[in-house]
Amino acid sequence: VVRDLFATIDATGNIGYKGTDLTVFADHLFKLYSIEDWDYSQIPNSIVWAVRSDGVLLGLTYLREHQIWAWHRHDTDGLFENVVTIPAGDEDDAYFIVNRTINGSTKRYIERMTTRKIDDIVDYIAMDSSLSYDGRNTGATTMTLTGGVTWAYTETLTLTASAAFFIAGDVGNQIHLYDANGDLVRLTITAYTSSTIVSVKPHKTVPVAMRSTARTTWTRAVDEISNLDHLEGKEVSVFGDGFVVGSPNNPKYPVYTVTAGSITLDKPYGVIHVGLPYLSDLQTLDIDSASGESMADKKKLVSNVTMFVEKTRGVWVGSRPPTDDTVDALEGLEEFKARNEEDYDDPIALRGDQIEIKNQPEWNANGRVFIRQVDPLPLS
Repeated sequence: VVRDLFATIDATGNIGYKGTDLTVFADHLFKLYSIEDWDYSQIPNSIVWAVRSDGVLLGLTYLREHQIWAWHRHDTDGLFENVVTIPAGDEDDAYFIVNRTINGSTKRYIERMTTRKIDDIVDYIAMDSSLSYDGRNTGATTMTLTGGVTWAYTETLTLTASAAFFIAGDVGNQIHLYDANGDLVRLTITAYTSSTIVSVKPHKTVPVAMRSTARTTWTRAVDEISNLDHLEGKEVSVFGDGFVVGSPNNPKYPVYTVTAGSITLDKPYGVIHVGLPYLSDLQTLDIDSASGESMADKKKLVSNVTMFVEKTRGVWVGSRPPTDDTVDALEGLEEFKARNEEDYDDPIALRGDQIEIKNQPEWNANGRVFIRQVDPLPLS
């Protein structure tokens, strides 16, 4: 068991100690197991991270002054072995040693929890053992687009860099240009002339503000990601420019498997995250009446679910968990359709309000609701 311990002073001034069994409501997480290693991450969410003897990671959200404690379990493709938290900036970073089987061999990686304090959805990472590619320009190199007559998507234009930048292998990649309002033009490189000059085709008519004007707001977009040897042979999640590109547990997306340390995507992206997928689940407790006659002995049917969400995208709801996640991780679940008024080029906006989902109802004795996230997206 896990207990807290704190000092108390009685009316006569005597000092004593009290403690609470913090595992009493979650003893199924501890029977036949022990805790091998643990550490406390105070900021931002006050969580005690505990490595269980079977390699599962447990978390204890603990706020004693509010009488809140809640256990949650975290699985990964592999086993957790150690944990340590280190203050860094305005958060406590949690580091883990994770034992993974990669391409038939046992590997141990040091991995860190990523922050959830993200302003731009393109920077959000919701996958394990991930690496990122970021092609956004942070230097003084400018890109100038010239040679247009109508500047339509049918024309071949010339793109000139102020410093040596291009290589012959860039043919097929893209340069994304942005104006002051965030308007985007994707320029596909069709021919290589020199390290500073390439031929490109825009995906739409080029706005006047981007014509024959040197710009520092640009991104190099690629369709091949390498240096993924640490995930060799694994099916991976891919998140590019705020769009889900690959999600092994979602049949809507293609499956990308790391081969020879790389993957090739369907098209170029400017900011790409690649890592191991995981499922995030929440299940409500049995429905019962707060007062009056108990509902425990009655059959129930839940046909509609209303949730209050914060910075959320991607929600699946059902009456029970799927039978076998390895066969169909979305069996019996309904997806919340989130696209609203965004432009075609823009990722779906995060929701921070009340949402309603029609559930596939079934009569049962508990009236529970099962909520799942299968994609590398935020759900709160």
